[in-house]
Amino acid sequence: MTTPTPDQLDAATIDLIFALRDSLTEDGPSRLDFWGGRVTTAIQTAAAGSDTAGQAITTAARKLQIDTLRSATAPAVKKLAAVIDQDFEAWAAHVDRSLVYIVALAAVENKSRKATKTTITDEEPNF
Repeated sequence: MTTPTPDQLDAATIDLIFALRDSLTEDGPSRLDFWGGRVTTAIQTAAAGSDTAGQAITTAARKLQIDTLRSATAPAVKKLAAVIDQDFEAWAAHVDRSLVYIVALAAVENKSRKATKTTITDEEPNF
């Protein structure tokens, strides 16, 4: 079994964060609450109480009151689960040590995505 690098574990966890964010519903936390700590708690709980990526993803989704992940996130979820399942114990330990940092990286990426989306939206259409 090959253990993913810390960067690969970070990337898989960030992909998980965005899959969860993109699947939020009106029944769950707001995006403000999500970024304000709910995602951190959900992933910590999932990593500590699971044995596989599938279990962890399901647990994190439940903690965020997500019944089903959006179908658009399926390819990313499949890919991140494959990375995590290469060595689940290493991922769980990495999350335990580095989750606050990983969520900070995701928050920076979130702002970058917003800025890119705003720039694209603000551009004049080319006819």
